[in-house]
This record gives sequence, C-alpha cells and structure tokens, in this order.
Amino acid sequence: MSGVTVPCIEPEEAVQGRYLVVDVRAPVEFDTGSVPGSVNLPLLDDEARAHVGTVYAQLGSQAARLAAMDTVSPILPQYLRTLLAALPPRKRPAVLCWRGGERSRNVVLLLALVGVHAVQVRGGYRAYRRWVRESLEHWAPPVPVFTLHGPTGSGKSQLLRTLRGMGGRGQRPRPWVVDLEGLALHRGSLLGGLNQPGERTQKDFEALLWDQLRCPHGDYLLLEGEGRRIGRLSLPAAVAAAISTGRPVHVAAPVEARTQRILHEYAPGAWSAQERRHFLESIALIGASLPASTAASLRTAFEDGRFAEVVQVLLVHYYDPLYQRSSVEGRDFVLRLVTGADAEADARRLRAGIASVLSGGGARES
Repeated sequence: MSGVTVPCIEPEEAVQGRYLVVDVRAPVEFDTGSVPGSVNLPLLDDEARAHVGTVYAQLGSQAARLAAMDTVSPILPQYLRTLLAALPPRKRPAVLCWRGGERSRNVVLLLALVGVHAVQVRGGYRAYRRWVRESLEHWAPPVPVFTLHGPTGSGKSQLLRTLRGMGGRGQRPRPWVVDLEGLALHRGSLLGGLNQPGERTQKDFEALLWDQLRCPHGDYLLLEGEGRRIGRLSLPAAVAAAISTGRPVHVAAPVEARTQRILHEYAPGAWSAQERRHFLESIALIGASLPASTAASLRTAFEDGRFAEVVQVLLVHYYDPLYQRSSVEGRDFVLRLVTGADAEADARRLRAGIASVLSGGGARES
C-alpha cells in the first residue's frame, strides 16, 4: 500500500468547516498543541508509541511497522466504529498526524475500506502550526480596534463575555469580541491563574487566537488591555500592537463592587491546598512592594478567611497604583464607562458609546 496515493488538503482548508479534523497522534503529542475542534483518535496510545519507537531505534523501520501492526490489528474494528461515531453529518474526516506521514495516510486508507472518503492534512500538525504562527505574525486588524482599560475587578472581562453572549442582537455597528484572558485561561495578574479550569499551552493559545482572528465577526474589534504576557503565555506582537494602538475605553467601578466581583470570580473559599499555597507565595512576592505590616496583615486575614478584606487591601495598596501607572496615566480615553450590577445594561451602554464614537461623536461618558 506504500505506493497508493491519498487525497490531501492544506491545513488552512481543513479548518474551514467542511471537515472534522481527526488527530491520530498519541495523547502526549495532542496535549502539547492541537487544532481547535479536532478530536484525538490515536492508533497508538502513549505506551504503544514509545514501544514502537524503541523497536525502530533497535531493529529498524520494518520491525517497527510489524510491532505497530501487532498493537493496532486487534483494535481496528472498534477504532473505525469510534471514528465513524464521532463524525458529524455532512462532514468528511481530515486526518492529521505530526507531519502528514504514515499514521494519517494509513487511517485515510483504512476509512476508504469501509466507504468513507477521508482526506489527509498535508504536512500534518507541524504544517498547521507553521501556518498559525506565520498568519499571526502578519495579521493586521481589518476593522477599528477598541481596547478596554480599567482597574482590577471593574468588569472588563464580564463586558466582553456579555457582549459575545448577546451575539448579533441590536443594530450595527456590531462588536467583534476576542476575550484574550478567556483564551489564555488566565486573568493576567500574578494571581490570575487561580480558580481556572486548567492551564493553556502557548501552542493552543495561539491556535485558538488565530481561530478567532482569521475571520472578522463584526464592525469593530473589542479587546482588553493586556501587556505582552498573560501569565506565562506571550501575546503575538501584532496583537499586542493592536491593543496598544486601539482606541482606549476606561471601565471603572466602586471598590466595594470590584471586591465582590473578584470574590465571585476567584472563589477563594473553594481553593485547593495547592491554590492556597500559590496565593501565599504570591503574597510574599507582592509584599516586597508593601509595608511589612500590610503584608503581614494580608496573610493573617487570608488564613482567618477574611477574604473581602484581603481583596480590598490588595486593590487599594497594590493593584490600583500599579494599574494607574501602567495603563491610565497620560491616556486620552474616547469613552468612560462605570459598571453596575446589570451586566447586560452595561454591555448595551458600552455598545452605544462605541457606536457614538464611530459615528464621530467624540469622547464621552456612558
């Protein structure tokens, strides 16, 4: 079967919606980075892949192929049933491995035996990854950009989530929302990784980001003001430039409301022992910028469960001065918004304010 050719498509075609990307790499490979929306259906699990690799190193390619067949042959019928069950109606499988080699090619051939016309992704995940990185490097916003600035807890992320949830409701101009912190699974600050569903790899962050940027979904792009890093993840230079040159919008809220919003999002009462240790380690780092008595009182309040007090002290004595220096001083905001308890009302006011700015209404309060 080595001389048999299979139909191939480029990575950029595989993500256009007509295909289900079936990633046949081992789970350990898939976990380091994958195509958004793809399913991982490996022919060889991590242990079997390691064994075949050892056989290849010791005995050569023919022995490795036989070892792979010994592992795969008994499970092939169930493997094909699982793959077919995962296939949505009217979608073809686009099969992907590391570099468009034998693993994906063999799965395409196997599917052909049961009447399924699959395609192979040319160049595999390696080519997909190269396309994503090059595309992000050369990306430029095709519509005006507005950047949300404001102190911690003012509701910037909530505005983004609410606007995105509202979809196309309402009149134009329509917002195109990209929630960078949501994609990163991190809120951007030293403590931003707490109470998150997991950790995002750099590869997956860039893949998800490009998936949202490659097709404009509105009349203006709405981003949150971020630095060059969100936690351990790096923003592509073109996206960082769009943030810094976007029309700035200031979002504010009273400190009491910000405290309650932070307590709701971070839920410190439900933290694991590891998260509690991480918080205390971070407080030790933050404490270097605070009076010794303030740092000590923070730790005591946290250990006593007085979480609202901890949040307010951090806001007033650490985050607000830091944010004022880095994101507010000297900035000429085109719109100012004070958030309240009604997230949808806030989102509608933000949308109306931006519409006014785009129509030439100038800087305003909303």
